[in-house]
Amino acid sequence: MVGDEVDRAAVRELLGREPAGAFEVVVRDEAGAPVVIRNAPRLDDGTPMPTLYWLVGRRDVQAVSRLEAAGGVRRAEAEVDPVALADAHRRYAAERDEHVGPDGPPPAGGVGGTRQGVKCLHAHYAWHLAGGDDPVGRWVADQLGRGSAVERAVAIDASDLEVVMEPATTTFHHAGNDTTVALGPATLVATELAGMDPPAPAQLTNALGIVADHLDDLLRADPEVLSAETVRVSGDEPWHLVVVERGGAVEESPATLERDAAEDVFRLLATETRAQRLANPGLDPARVDTVVATCCVVLTVMRRLRLERVTVAGSSVRVG
Repeated sequence: MVGDEVDRAAVRELLGREPAGAFEVVVRDEAGAPVVIRNAPRLDDGTPMPTLYWLVGRRDVQAVSRLEAAGGVRRAEAEVDPVALADAHRRYAAERDEHVGPDGPPPAGGVGGTRQGVKCLHAHYAWHLAGGDDPVGRWVADQLGRGSAVERAVAIDASDLEVVMEPATTTFHHAGNDTTVALGPATLVATELAGMDPPAPAQLTNALGIVADHLDDLLRADPEVLSAETVRVSGDEPWHLVVVERGGAVEESPATLERDAAEDVFRLLATETRAQRLANPGLDPARVDTVVATCCVVLTVMRRLRLERVTVAGSSVRVG
């Protein structure tokens, strides 16, 4: 199962990094771009990959992220038949496990790598789009289809600002307007924060400044953003920042991130070497290289918009 070079390049751009395992594109948009990929059950290094179907289409990922940020995971768990959900987890795992070879430990769990409940709306929606009989995926499709725009489904208005952070892009949703900038944690790691361990003060200043420049452009185009009463940040990288700040797993989602706490985490991580960060008990080793860049993006948003706190929600589980 290997995507051709065009598909691989497209998925690489959508993820903001090189895919870590084999995949094939199983759903495309009207222009032929990848929307859903089907992953091999193990990554290239042999690590089990529980998520068979993965949502990669940018518009779809953003739409579902916004639904999650509005409490979609809890709503889905409350409204979807638990018996039907449990059956979906079993069928999903059975389909994936048909392709598992004899070498190494097998993947575990059902949709999104969990055996019960709802872990990730993106994984459920991906399976639904690929033709799977997934009750949560159908629920997501229904939520996204209730109006002419996703804003209606998640009650976003001029008092709400949604910041969706992906590895190489950040999108701002406000009053029905979407603004995407080609900047994310992976971008900063590859540019302003490259080459020094830990980053030099000048590098950190430049990284913060670039994010601030993009925010200034946004504010010139839409000055009412400064009046937003509720600011939500969604994405796996900012969610990991919350986990690090709390020192381990966080049960509630969305969770509140206070600016003072975020500043403390930034001051600590920005002065640590990579090896020192790896010793942090709450830090995911897979994000040791991006966590400082994530701090730069999140803190600049909070500083420039004069926010004392934001709510943060994750968007997905690990991708192959």
